[in-house]
Amino acid sequence: MENDPVIRISRGKIPQGQEYIQDDFLDENGSENFFQSSSIPSLYGDIGKYDTLVLTAFSGERLCGVLVAVHIRERIKGISYPRLLVQSGPVIEDNQPSRLQVLDSLLGTLKKEIPRDTVFIEIRNNLICEQECEIFMSHGFSWHDHLNGILNIQSRERVMNRIAPAKQRQIRRGIENGASLVQASSITEVKEFYHLLEELYTVTVKKPLPPYSFFRNFYQNIQSSGKGVILLVKAGEKVIAGIVCPFSGNHTVYEWYIASTRTSHKHMYPGVLATWAGIEYAIDHGFKYFDFMGMGNPAQPYGVRNFKKQFGGEVINFGRWRYVNNKTLYNLSLLGYKFMKRFAK
Repeated sequence: MENDPVIRISRGKIPQGQEYIQDDFLDENGSENFFQSSSIPSLYGDIGKYDTLVLTAFSGERLCGVLVAVHIRERIKGISYPRLLVQSGPVIEDNQPSRLQVLDSLLGTLKKEIPRDTVFIEIRNNLICEQECEIFMSHGFSWHDHLNGILNIQSRERVMNRIAPAKQRQIRRGIENGASLVQASSITEVKEFYHLLEELYTVTVKKPLPPYSFFRNFYQNIQSSGKGVILLVKAGEKVIAGIVCPFSGNHTVYEWYIASTRTSHKHMYPGVLATWAGIEYAIDHGFKYFDFMGMGNPAQPYGVRNFKKQFGGEVINFGRWRYVNNKTLYNLSLLGYKFMKRFAK
């Protein structure tokens, strides 16, 4: 079409000056979306198995759309399955008459620019627009149900009233038994927390975990600039749980990564307090929402979903769009993942 938007492509580091244009665009369109912001390339910048792909759509000199994707090169049971993840995007200009045209151009460019070894693309939604479904499907994307939980932060009293009584007691007893909730204040504490994540992902979750440098970058770049926080649960000086919480503007706090000790300090309920630490931070700092970031497929039992629901959030099926680029490796990766989960402790 004559008025097709021009798509600019950046790999890895965003060109100097563009980060301000990109983040101002997100701000102006009311999302201030962390996962589509310039923070993502800076977060993954020096991590060997991760790259970023940033697509920006321009109508003349006006930015009208952004899509930030993370290229992840990991293995499951020795099977390589590089994939491209788009979290909470793309973001397209509000009241854009050619919104669907911008989306069409972004998705078409995304498919053309993916590395040849990519097994699949997954776009994790933070909203649903029925008009956009045909555009996704025309590019070969298929819809997959996936739940999310959103807790509306109105006041401490209202939030507490929505939390299950058992969880309220555990929060109270954990604090009474000596647990403290603090913001990470040193690289040493971040490393202690990372060891908890490593154990969780190796023994239970059975999914790839970003390396320590990712969490170091978050602490040094994201937390220091006020765009997120790592919160810890401590017993004395020992880190017994933690949660990584990026922010979208001043409206949403996310539960991105979370872990706790598996066997010790049970009387302090470290896992419960880690989630509560994120919620309490959102309350105390005037945010509107706490986003639990995933509650699994509604058709499948999921203990994590049952746990998160006890904190009172609204369960929403935002779903995911998925494009399979290599069906053979995709099916093998699914089998490998199911095999690992079967033998998870």
